[in-house]
Amino acid sequence: MPVKLVKVTPKVERYPEYEELDWVVGHGLGVDHTADMTTFHQTLAQAGAIKGIESYYYMRYDDSPERNYIPMMFYTVFGKPKIPVLMHEEVEPVGELFNVIAVFSSSLLIQKTSQRALLFDGAKKDAVLLVNTSITPDDVVRLVKKYSLAQDWFGKVVTLSAAKIDSAIAWPLLGALARAWDRVDLDSLLAAADVLGKEKKKDSIRKGYEAASVKEVHVLAEETEMFKKIKKEVELPEFPGEFWTPEVFYAYQKAAAEAQTYPSRYAAMPRWEVLAPGLIEFGPQPGKRNLGFTTPWRWQRPIIDMNKCTDCKLCHYYCPDGAIDFAPIKVDYEYCKGCGICETVCPVNAIKMVSELEYLEGLRDEEFLRRFEQREYGF
Repeated sequence: MPVKLVKVTPKVERYPEYEELDWVVGHGLGVDHTADMTTFHQTLAQAGAIKGIESYYYMRYDDSPERNYIPMMFYTVFGKPKIPVLMHEEVEPVGELFNVIAVFSSSLLIQKTSQRALLFDGAKKDAVLLVNTSITPDDVVRLVKKYSLAQDWFGKVVTLSAAKIDSAIAWPLLGALARAWDRVDLDSLLAAADVLGKEKKKDSIRKGYEAASVKEVHVLAEETEMFKKIKKEVELPEFPGEFWTPEVFYAYQKAAAEAQTYPSRYAAMPRWEVLAPGLIEFGPQPGKRNLGFTTPWRWQRPIIDMNKCTDCKLCHYYCPDGAIDFAPIKVDYEYCKGCGICETVCPVNAIKMVSELEYLEGLRDEEFLRRFEQREYGF
């Protein structure tokens, strides 16, 4: 029986006390930025504690198997005397929250994030956007207006090519943040480095503060591409009144994969009443790929030179996600994770990995491209 779809207006419950707090959300790539993001948010929380502010930080990892380079998120929250820091749900704060959006890879400016879909989902209108990048603030604003913003933004963009200062990029980025956000200051960050036993990194914080570029931003929602594209309603399966069928499950999966905002992604979470006892999920249909694991976040893509390709099929056999079709050889970019294994195994060098930022926008980000030299796990 075909699944009946109904139109739903996405809504997420807001907690006003959350919005009174000060939040920093960090976006990075799994494995690549885990250590740097931990350092960044831990030091921020320590700086808050030094100033007598109730401060916490924690990590939010997407619950998917593609751990290498999958988007990950960290949060730091600063309390206020009359408002305790409480979590109404497990880890995902909701509302108009974020004073700062810290982006450790410029690739995330053009792709969906781990949980929130748009980079600015949940941001305050005067948010500071901090980006680890060598591209200009003007280019950052252009990318944001095209890919990751659908609201008014009257804040600041801060850019810094952090690796030119320190391979541990968290330290110069902390200094850059102090240039644009008055909730933290240089002295408290330097004191936090002392407390954490990182006295040698204090110079990197100072250099980041001095080298950062800061630009005032005034963008109206109507000027953004996503504001024009976002649908006011999403189509979801009608509650069947009983445990779900595979068809209902696949309909929810499709809605979640296509979600353009955090509210629409949240709405696509299936109602608890339809979960069959003991069921995690239905597998993909025979001969089909898993709708739940499309790739909106790939940072590099394989390009096949068909003039060199000998049709040996090794790229197909080695692809861990089955994203390279067999006959003819063709990459399915909806599912390709950009891991680079196909390039490694190609015996005739017919496959080249290129950055998505350069492929889509013609921008060469030195902070981004240095990762091509460091693609092995554990670097």
